[in-house]
Amino acid sequence: MLLSLILAAAVQPAASPPPELPAAVYRERRERVMKELGGCIAVLAAQGEASGVAESYRQDSNFLWLTGLNEGDAWLLLVPTAKYDRATLFLRTRDPEAERWTGPREAISPALRERYAVDRIARGRPDGSALSAGLQSECVAVIAPAEQLKDDRPDVTLSRQLASAQGLKLVYKRDLLARLREAHGPEELALLERAVEITRAGHHAAARATVPGASERDVQTQIEYAFFSNGATGLAYGSIVGSGPNGAVLHWVQNTRGLQAGDAVVIDAAAEYGRYAADITRTYPVSGRFSPEQAKVYRAVYQAQEDIFAAIKPGVSMIDLQKVAEASLKRAGYLEAFIHGFGHFVGLDVHDAGRRDLPLPVGAVFTVEPGVYLPDRGFGVRIEDEVVVTETGYRLLSERIPRKLEDVEAWVAAARQK
Repeated sequence: MLLSLILAAAVQPAASPPPELPAAVYRERRERVMKELGGCIAVLAAQGEASGVAESYRQDSNFLWLTGLNEGDAWLLLVPTAKYDRATLFLRTRDPEAERWTGPREAISPALRERYAVDRIARGRPDGSALSAGLQSECVAVIAPAEQLKDDRPDVTLSRQLASAQGLKLVYKRDLLARLREAHGPEELALLERAVEITRAGHHAAARATVPGASERDVQTQIEYAFFSNGATGLAYGSIVGSGPNGAVLHWVQNTRGLQAGDAVVIDAAAEYGRYAADITRTYPVSGRFSPEQAKVYRAVYQAQEDIFAAIKPGVSMIDLQKVAEASLKRAGYLEAFIHGFGHFVGLDVHDAGRRDLPLPVGAVFTVEPGVYLPDRGFGVRIEDEVVVTETGYRLLSERIPRKLEDVEAWVAAARQK
């Protein structure tokens, strides 16, 4: 089996790269940020890590959302009060010796400015002289999110130094990017929907592979092969395959157990496409049909999803929906076995930016994932789907992946006949 998969992978046609978002999208996002800066200047630094021989780089989502640039040692300066040069992108300095290993870097040019839709491009770390154009402002805004109690981010340090040296007021707008990123435009939704569709292929493989005698790792391999052979550009997160008692562990990642007849298998696995993530969970019966006890729990989780869906509309908050989930599972008698939040925002990250306490805007994308975990009974059930908020309610992005008990059993039966 493994050899056949390797040979099949060798002849798979290369997937076409995901479409890039138009530069105008990034310009519009920066304009939205600058409108909320209150005349303050703001600076944001790239954050991320390079890994592997080719030094593949994964950019911080906030910086990527504002620039579309996927490289390190970069800075973005926003000066809403300037007549010109309102948005300046600082790139790393060129290094001829390093470029012999990694490839030549493009020279600064009008074409490069147009590619990133900025007013000016410079090289190196911005300093006081580089920021002098913004000193007509009376304040500096810190827009980097507060991710750590000890904040030593270089952009926060620079903002504080600038405010101190020039006698400017330092203001904090650390939830600004999270609020603005919450609503997704049509270009983003297209990438998110493609990620979900690729994920559907992986879950179809899971429905076929969750049979007695297979290991959790075998199932994981089949899922991830399906993702990449259908165009995934990455995994949204490490695949979770929890069979039997492991299904009662929220984030089981060892994937080492063998599947046994009668098991329920919780599979939380999803693809990434063009940096946009999916997040889907299904629970499958190894024997093809759920036991009466498993079915009872499954129907309670499914009903909790239905109750949450019915409450989704613009203006409701994630906290409101959490209360709906808890009330539903309390009625079913499983509230104590519901040990996590009902869902989270999804976008450039699988756990994306957003405010749980504020009204949901049209275009917000999030998961609906109630679950019940019964370690003493040797199983758990989670059903996770993605929705986008619309003017009238919501649209289920993952509607093509069966979730009703009878539909899941039928899907499993059909998949295993092939």
